[in-house]
Order: sequence, then structure tokens, then C-alpha cells
Amino acid sequence: MPRKRMTMPKRREDLDKIVEEVESHHHHEHEHEHHHHHHGDVEDAVAALEVIVDSLTAQSKVLESELKRQGVALAALYRVTAWLVEALAARNEEERVRALKLALDEIKKAGFKE
Repeated sequence: MPRKRMTMPKRREDLDKIVEEVESHHHHEHEHEHHHHHHGDVEDAVAALEVIVDSLTAQSKVLESELKRQGVALAALYRVTAWLVEALAARNEEERVRALKLALDEIKKAGFKE
């Protein structure tokens, strides 16, 4: 029978609770089924490793998502900076106002707080 994947814990406390439950189950199994002790140890270890791998996978996905979000924000900051540089280098007031408006539009589009 294939092993059913568990829901991935998102907090360290959840993972600690799972480890406690596995250890408790192991202790109970050891008291009642000494002859199956080694087999139970392997199954418990595999189950604990699956939980840890699932947790690390979930954390990795969260970090990837956050990294992507920060990359988008950083690109927007570069565009704003480019417009500000253009405003500083403007030859006249009209070009300066145009560049500053484009910088402000970029800030609004990116969702930065004013």
C-alpha cells in the first residue's frame, strides 16, 4: 500500500509536535511489539524524513515566491530611478515634469506607498 503524504507543516512548532508524536508512537510500539522493533524504527524514520522533506519543500516554495515578489519590486525601483535620473538630466522644465510624472506613475503601478 503506497504511503499517504501528510500536509506540510508551516511552523517549527508543528514539526516538533510531529516528532514528539513519532517518538511517542515508537515508545508505545517498543513496549508492545519488541519483535517488530527494527521494522517500526525504519518506518518511523521514513515517515519523519518524509515530513521533514515536505516541510522543506513548502518552505522552499514560500522563499521562491518571496524572491520573485522582491525581484518585481526591485525592477520597479530601477525604473523609478531611471526616470529620476532623466528628470535630473532634463534640459527644460517640461522634460523634468514629464520624467517625474512617469516616475510617480511607476511608483503607483508597483503599489509602493506614497
